[in-house]
Amino acid sequence: MKLPGLFRKERTTIQAADAQDHAERLLAESLRMLGQVCGKVADAIEAQRLSRQGYTHNTYLRRTDGAKDDSDKKA
Repeated sequence: MKLPGLFRKERTTIQAADAQDHAERLLAESLRMLGQVCGKVADAIEAQRLSRQGYTHNTYLRRTDGAKDDSDKKA
């Protein structure tokens, strides 16, 4: 009978499952963190682009494509 070998294999199976679970958890947390970093970088790039066009931070944007049509309708 090889009962000690059977029990040893169960322990390694449990340890391997725990290691895989730990690795998957770390990967999921890393991807969430990467998503947050990418979002912040995108916000910074967008703010920089808007500041180059003359808009400052925390101001309302105004539409420029409909300004000509509105003035023609009022007259």
